[in-house]
Amino acid sequence: MPASFEQEVSESQEAPFSDKIMMFHFSLMIYAGIGNFGVSIAETQRSDLVVDYSRLVAEVLKFSEDGVNIMIANEWLEQPPLSANRRDLSKG
Repeated sequence: MPASFEQEVSESQEAPFSDKIMMFHFSLMIYAGIGNFGVSIAETQRSDLVVDYSRLVAEVLKFSEDGVNIMIANEWLEQPPLSANRRDLSKG
């Protein structure tokens, strides 16, 4: 089957994906990487690597804070559902 030309570079000035979805995927990759560091910390038998992985986790979390601030500034980050306030429920 011959290749399609639809995948080539276009002359469009409009972005194919929104900034919001790109930020979501970028943050998803960051948190997956942090999870990989956590698995590496748990599985390694070398104590020197645990120190390095822990340092890297701290650095990546500091880096990811910038992404969270961007999402908050653009109102892309939604508050997750919270549990019911038991004090308010018992009063009324």
